[in-house]
Amino acid sequence: MNWKELSIEIGAESFEAVANILNELGSNGVVFEECGDRVKITAYYNNDENFPGLLETLKKRINDLPAYALNAGETLITVQERKDEDWTSNWHKFFKPLEIGEKFIIAPSWESLADEEKKIIRIDPGMAFGIGSHESTRLCIELMEKHLGAGWEEKRMLDIGTGTGILAIVAAYLGIKDITAVDIDPLAVEAARENIRINQVEGQVEVLQGDMTKNLNGKFSIITANLIHDLIIKLLPTLAPFLEEDPIIILSGIIMKKRDLVLEKAYELGYKLIDEQVLNDWVALVIGK
Repeated sequence: MNWKELSIEIGAESFEAVANILNELGSNGVVFEECGDRVKITAYYNNDENFPGLLETLKKRINDLPAYALNAGETLITVQERKDEDWTSNWHKFFKPLEIGEKFIIAPSWESLADEEKKIIRIDPGMAFGIGSHESTRLCIELMEKHLGAGWEEKRMLDIGTGTGILAIVAAYLGIKDITAVDIDPLAVEAARENIRINQVEGQVEVLQGDMTKNLNGKFSIITANLIHDLIIKLLPTLAPFLEEDPIIILSGIIMKKRDLVLEKAYELGYKLIDEQVLNDWVALVIGK
């Protein structure tokens, strides 16, 4: 089968938003390369009569990003035709084992790897976002290592926008026993469930399809949300009914120049800043009550 390989070069600030758009339009896989303040995202689509309309929809949605305070900068779009074997080769080329934080190696599910000191998390990205290489995911994992130590094992955790399920799996490996992972995208839910099975943490993680906190039940002591800044600002006012006493909330996916916007909303709602960590142009925040 032949595929359309669609590559977009954009400003790093809008990377996650554009990756989400590509997935929502039915991408059969996404890979990316970073170069300074630019990112090249490559996505794959069926080579059929629907592709021209899909391409026009993509261009319109990218043009609409400024309405969400996101600047894609100069946008370069190229399209090529690829065969199945080219697609598989690209996955293997772009996704290699990554050491993250002090405790983890994120590895493709198809690679054989062993390590006596670090925990290996195996990820099959499928059509979901989150293989650990992006700054926002790395920052989340490093802050989870730092803050979810002894004493948190019996606490309940909620991972919003779980993507491949990587943060939920990290939490399970850190000893958290009751984790709910949510994503609005059915393809992400499918990928997350498969990765949870691969990493043998089904007994600790439940994956649900849903729009952030809508239709959720119960209270949580730990919340992770690796989202773009405008979704985080939208999320924050909905969290109060789901929080246990003295919660810890880890927020990532925030470009540095949007940090103050997120913190302004957090302070307005009575949260305090506990910790923050920066990597290149990205920042992750830890807030609490």
